[in-house]
Amino acid sequence: MKDESKLIRLFCNLLFCIFTFCFVFFYQADTLTIAQHIASNGQTHYVSWLGAILITLTLQLLQWAVNSLFKLKKRGYALTFFPSVLFLTIITDINPDTSNTITFGAWVWIAPLLLVIWGASMVYIKNYEPYEPALRGEGLGSQLFWVNNLIMLLMFCSMGLYSNSDSLFHKKAHIEALVRNKEYSEALKVIQKCGLSDSTTTMLTIYSLAHKGQLADKLFEYNLVGGKEVLRPGKVHSLLIQDSIIHKATKKSAQYQLVGFLLDKNLEKFAHYVRIYYPNDSLLPRYYKEAYNLKKIIDKRRKPVPPYKKGSYTKYYYEKL
Repeated sequence: MKDESKLIRLFCNLLFCIFTFCFVFFYQADTLTIAQHIASNGQTHYVSWLGAILITLTLQLLQWAVNSLFKLKKRGYALTFFPSVLFLTIITDINPDTSNTITFGAWVWIAPLLLVIWGASMVYIKNYEPYEPALRGEGLGSQLFWVNNLIMLLMFCSMGLYSNSDSLFHKKAHIEALVRNKEYSEALKVIQKCGLSDSTTTMLTIYSLAHKGQLADKLFEYNLVGGKEVLRPGKVHSLLIQDSIIHKATKKSAQYQLVGFLLDKNLEKFAHYVRIYYPNDSLLPRYYKEAYNLKKIIDKRRKPVPPYKKGSYTKYYYEKL
């Protein structure tokens, strides 16, 4: 029984460490990036691999401390992981509607209540453990092994259920993290693949394309929302990138000025200013040339014949009116 108990404890600890690291590193990394950025007011940055290691080690140390207190060896051993699981669930349950503060919501009263119930249960299990009936089987096929693993499985499922599982928030957080890390190509791939269409994502799309030098050639291939208002922070804000950084990078950009006219479908002003920056037609980028020619057609009181080519400015101009 003693050797079997050691095997169960070893397996549970190994399972917990592997699950926690994978859960934090692969699934909740961007959520924790947002959380740390908000909590530190942008003064520190979350490093995914380091954060996953530190969180896993910290929670494992917490479990060791709990087990040193209760010293369970049989059916209830897996319950010594409960405080660690609860803590990880709370720190990964970030409200997707929160932009500048971190709130714990119902956890403020639910967590203490759960810990009280858990503590009372642990005292009962500890007192009852010497009188537990003999367990069937040995090794990895024993009743002891499967009871503890069932408890671990239920806790892991609860963690996945009650932590932040909002797929939209995860995608937006991932895009924000990529842009903050200047991985513009990867950010644009994610944006195009998931087809997000909100004002903040539009702002980051424009910002990323500008850094790639593709603003006048690729912009209207993406879902765009908000018109000129989302070019820079004002009515919308990034969670990870300071407003001042975006303003500094774009306030004197001729491309931003011209794209702003296109987003607002203001072809009169666009035609006036585009000639200042591009006096020669042969130098006009893809969308500037298309928009300039579209204005000529409109001036003749004509309209291009639909259907309009996907990713064209003409499609954006007419289908979003």
